[in-house]
Amino acid sequence: MNRDILNAINVTLDGYSILISLIIVISIFSIKQIEKSAKWFAFTNIAAMFYGLTDLIMWVSEGTDAAWKLVVLPVSSFLFYLSGILIFLFYIRYIIEYYNGYEKLSNKWWIFCVVMIIVYEIFTCLCPFINIYYYISPDNVYHRGNLFIISVAIEAILYLEALFVVLKHHKKLSNAENIGFASFIFCPFIAQIIQIANYGIALNNLGLTISFFIIYINMNQRLKTKLNTTEEQLNVLDNKKTNLLSNTIINLANLIETDEPGSNHTKRITLYSKLIANTCKKNGLYTDTINETFIKMLEKTSALHDIGNITIPHPILVKPSKVTPEEYDKIKEHALAGSNMINSVLSVGFEREFINMAYDICKSHHEHWDGSGYPEKLKGKQIPLCARIVALADVFDALVSPRCYKKTVSFDEAFRIIDNESGKHFDPELVVEFLKIKNKLIEIANTYSDSSIEE
Repeated sequence: MNRDILNAINVTLDGYSILISLIIVISIFSIKQIEKSAKWFAFTNIAAMFYGLTDLIMWVSEGTDAAWKLVVLPVSSFLFYLSGILIFLFYIRYIIEYYNGYEKLSNKWWIFCVVMIIVYEIFTCLCPFINIYYYISPDNVYHRGNLFIISVAIEAILYLEALFVVLKHHKKLSNAENIGFASFIFCPFIAQIIQIANYGIALNNLGLTISFFIIYINMNQRLKTKLNTTEEQLNVLDNKKTNLLSNTIINLANLIETDEPGSNHTKRITLYSKLIANTCKKNGLYTDTINETFIKMLEKTSALHDIGNITIPHPILVKPSKVTPEEYDKIKEHALAGSNMINSVLSVGFEREFINMAYDICKSHHEHWDGSGYPEKLKGKQIPLCARIVALADVFDALVSPRCYKKTVSFDEAFRIIDNESGKHFDPELVVEFLKIKNKLIEIANTYSDSSIEE
């Protein structure tokens, strides 16, 4: 094969090898938190990049047609051997650190590797003087030295060391991981044998690149598995936290109902609110706000809508007749009192979005669409959507459920009253969706009626 064509092939192979190793290095170091073993694999690829670069420079710097080549070829040849053996140093350290994640390996493996590297580097430093691994002919062309086999032998010993470690501990790893480690042992080694038999074509870098690519794929798969495991663990913790929050909410809501023995009011409000929100989502209303997260939070926070009631004097709450204007003013204070309690009681342990929704519901579920409500006389969409939904659920429940100060009305009458209050008390768009689910609302009311507790 023509020498120029061969050089072009070798330069191309080295270029691809450098590029792939560079991509692997960038990918590894782009991960915010990487394992110690992954860092050593990155160092292995950095050494491989330098190895490939010096090999590429060797191919293009042979000859005497330019003065710079007479300097560059000897220097690049020396660095080629100097950096090439570092691939083994970093890779074997990578293997050791990888297995240390499962079982602490003896230091003898690392010590043996370092000793062999030192021996190799000593011979490398002697090469410019006694031509052990290579020599540069007078026409400035690289040639293998008479004792080139020493470099191959040391590399073979290091390959065998890596193979022995993998075979000794292979049961601790998956088949894919073992194949990745084996690829480094066999791909470059086979390429080295072919290269020795066919002097002139550089396959060693190609063998390394193939093995590194296989290992990198396995590394990504392992990272994905660990991320999935971590995600599962986080989900377990999140479920525990959710249960804790739910229990806290239930206990807080129970404080509200202590003055209403045998009441399922809070339960019904959570179910009504969730049903209304799901209906809006299904029919494409307020889709910029209503999503699964919104609905889950609404289901829990709606239970706290009247937590401020515990600040209202007991006689007023249980008064069987109409309250006075002064007493009504006292009742209206529960909205602000409840929102203040939310900020103080839930400030530790709850997500900010959760606290904000609970705050909005407590404070604004008595606001009216036309601005005639309290405590701030908000109007229209100034009223938070979560509070508008709970307001609708709360009034409906108040109409169809018995209270100490009033009798119930029929479901038909309750729906008529709410329809009449569309655009005045309630968000008209929500009322439209509300009236579409009459049967489901009635089912909740009957299933969780206050009399069902006694039964």
